[in-house]
Amino acid sequence: MDNAALAEALLEVAEALDFLDENPFRARAYRKAAHAVADLREPVRELVESGEINHVRDIGPSIGAALKAWVLEGDFSLLSDLRARLPHGHAELLKVPGLGTRKLRMLHRDLGISGIEDLLAAIEEGRLAPVKGFTEKGIARLRQAALDVLGYRGWFLMDAAWGWMDTMITSLRNAGLEAVPTGVCRRGMEVMDRVELLCREDRDTYDIIPTCLDGIQGVRWVRNGREYALTHPDRPPVTIRVEPPESLIPALFVTTGSGGHLEQVSARGRACGVEVTPGAVLRDSRTVMVSDEAEIYALLGMPLLPPEIREGRGIEWDRAASGRVQRLISADDIRGVLHIHTTMSDGRTPLADMVQAARDRGYEWVGISDHSRSAYYAGGLSVKDLRRQQEEIARLNDRFPDIAILSGIESEILPDGSLDYGETVLKGLDFVFASIHSHMNMEGPAMTERIIKAIRNPCTSVIGHPTGRLLLSRRPYALDMEAILEEAARCGVAVELNAHPMRLDIDWRLVPGFVERGGRIVITPDAHTAAGLDCMRYGIVMARKGLVEPGACLNALDADHVKEALRARWS
Repeated sequence: MDNAALAEALLEVAEALDFLDENPFRARAYRKAAHAVADLREPVRELVESGEINHVRDIGPSIGAALKAWVLEGDFSLLSDLRARLPHGHAELLKVPGLGTRKLRMLHRDLGISGIEDLLAAIEEGRLAPVKGFTEKGIARLRQAALDVLGYRGWFLMDAAWGWMDTMITSLRNAGLEAVPTGVCRRGMEVMDRVELLCREDRDTYDIIPTCLDGIQGVRWVRNGREYALTHPDRPPVTIRVEPPESLIPALFVTTGSGGHLEQVSARGRACGVEVTPGAVLRDSRTVMVSDEAEIYALLGMPLLPPEIREGRGIEWDRAASGRVQRLISADDIRGVLHIHTTMSDGRTPLADMVQAARDRGYEWVGISDHSRSAYYAGGLSVKDLRRQQEEIARLNDRFPDIAILSGIESEILPDGSLDYGETVLKGLDFVFASIHSHMNMEGPAMTERIIKAIRNPCTSVIGHPTGRLLLSRRPYALDMEAILEEAARCGVAVELNAHPMRLDIDWRLVPGFVERGGRIVITPDAHTAAGLDCMRYGIVMARKGLVEPGACLNALDADHVKEALRARWS
């Protein structure tokens, strides 16, 4: 298990202890330990093996022993015992917005609600109406939210699917087998219902794979010819297909593309006598040996289309024909990041440590943007706090001459469309993110006008997570995104592509049209910890799916030019 998975497991223990109403200090200790593990730079396994784990802040002897059992002994009895004491549908109920631990405990105790189906039945039968804390409108929203969560069954966020994929690939690699991702994992979809791998067939492949799978906790598998199908109670299903060396590239090509993309490939192939099957590439009915996918596209008269854009939307073929897909944004183009939170608001890493973490990752500049004062629930900054942070940033700029630190704010868009703080305060910053975190149930026209008013504010540099969606948790706001993006492009306001795997907002499908209007995006990790900076990998994939070139992305600018771009409207 990597650090992220261990932090998730520690949080699961804390939430279970909370629900079971056991020692609150123990639950709090596990929650603090989860945050500590998420912030670690070294792998927990190394710290456990060296004995240093008990010297990590917020990790005491008992939690250190639990981590040792997990990473060295594969002993998950602590988790298993807690899960056995929880209602069968507890984990799924936690995904329903508005249902915290206390409400879930009460609903289970008083109404016997143990899962989503129980909750929906209680709503339909009117059993929630007399319960304190549940209004008629609230119950209606709860019903829709429960139905949404029901629809999310079998789907996983990108980081969860990729994490499981990496576990499988690493296990196979450690045994000497090379496996590569394909399907939705290779295309980088924001939510995924499966993991698909291709494995090169060698002499001992069919002996090695079962040994690898038997060594992965919780996995059950069956073999059907060349395919292994894996299941796990909490992870996406996995298919591992074994291919002979000569058919590996055609199989990778066919299994990567969406159905729509493969239909377009077939249409182009018919025009030039080319057919691509999982087993071979044929030209005029004769097998053509290919060494990579670029050769397949060359047979179709096209340059290589990156895996991320093989979605069958049509626009990718037009861009490829003009040579533009060869310069899609990549990790090598990223020179800096914005939207970083620190312990001054709701972050868990101090400012200086966040700057150091950005330096360690090779960034030339970093933009700090804690929450504004209206976000009291997130420890939003008063004007005095904001001034104090600016002073600290000035000192850090002297201390770290090799990275430029920009001072910004994530300013709340108030219900009337105005921003927190006055113009004088906002213009004293390097940039202003305008975002919504409250009053999210406004009607579509009102919400649209609210954001458009914020766009027109001359202090706004970037509109943050514009649709407000939380993948597999909360629907986007009801709004007219076309009108919002048109106004942002007209006013020269950038739009955030929030790289946190629960957001990935703006939706990549909306990006090409915005960029064609002259709009710019900025990819951000929305980091609240040092480890959170690594979410950039997900945002870069989404930007590539949105056909973003470096010139349309603020992250590709150097420090001087990004400051100029962010403050362009302030003169």
